Amino acid sequence: MRYFVPDIHVVSQASGSASGISGKVFGGSGQKAELDAPVEKLGGIPFGLPANRWPNCKSCGKSQSLLAQLRHHPERLDLGREGRTLFVFQCNHGQGDCKTWEAFSGANACLVVEPEDLDNVTATVPTDGPVIEDEVSIAGWLAREDGLSPSIAPQFHKFETFAKLDQETLSKVTTLTRLGGVPFWLQNPEDMLQSGWRFIGQLDSSYSFLTPPAALNKRISEDRDRVEGRTHIGRGPNFGDGGMAYLFLKEGESAPNACMLWQCF
Repeated sequence: MRYFVPDIHVVSQASGSASGISGKVFGGSGQKAELDAPVEKLGGIPFGLPANRWPNCKSCGKSQSLLAQLRHHPERLDLGREGRTLFVFQCNHGQGDCKTWEAFSGANACLVVEPEDLDNVTATVPTDGPVIEDEVSIAGWLAREDGLSPSIAPQFHKFETFAKLDQETLSKVTTLTRLGGVPFWLQNPEDMLQSGWRFIGQLDSSYSFLTPPAALNKRISEDRDRVEGRTHIGRGPNFGDGGMAYLFLKEGESAPNACMLWQCF
């Protein structure tokens, strides 16, 4: 199966439309940006999101934090229409108090926003001060193959069949942030596909740099093991102990619905 890995950069390094986005950039800061199109990014402050769409946690009532902003692509991330953008959030107030790991707890949120509803500026941060995750821009995507047949994908979404997969098959499932492929489960499979949801990608709790960042600090370090080709690793979102978040999509009446859940060791 084909999958896509983000080529991430700290914002000060990024070129073109990704440069200058405001938000926390591994300890740095940027300026408010006005661009022709929404950027793709992990962390930071959402770009283009209308103020009335910034989600609140249904448990504590406070504003959630952006984890990812991803654009429609017919192969990489099919949102059904050119220009649609997927925003992924979770609550970071009182970490562990709100059930951010559950798909429908209301402590996380996935929004598919139509292009005509997007603004052309960085969103205004709510006054209750949500945690701003360290931000990296996605400069591009690398297409890769995992050597798995698409016919085997359903076996990854039901415990009975997943438990019968051999180690050679499981070893081909990539462990880092990506779009496409099958989920790298840290625990048992979540039976999402049985109710019409399809897996679209995963978010690791670490940022994986495929090229060395221009500047290093205590939150970015060299990966001497070069896991899946990365040169450096940075601190990502809080998904428990070395966790992984899983993204799913389900067709809706007008636009697709999206959801997220996460697991940890």
